[in-house]
Amino acid sequence: MKKYRVTLTEDERSELKAITSKGSHRSQEVLNAFILLSCDEGEYQDSRAINEVVATVLQVSMKKIDRVKKRFVEEGL
Repeated sequence: MKKYRVTLTEDERSELKAITSKGSHRSQEVLNAFILLSCDEGEYQDSRAINEVVATVLQVSMKKIDRVKKRFVEEGL
């Protein structure tokens, strides 16, 4: 399986944080934003969580995390 690295810019991080803090988005969009923020390996991230921890905390499958990361890397936000 190909490994996808998520590196968010400062603008992307602020946009994702806005999605997670406002109640006007679909639940899947909020969940995807939490996944991307947790898996960020960019310079604006203090610490990165491993996929197993993210899957446990957010109660999603590892496959979902991989799909979200793949979609972000290939298509962007």
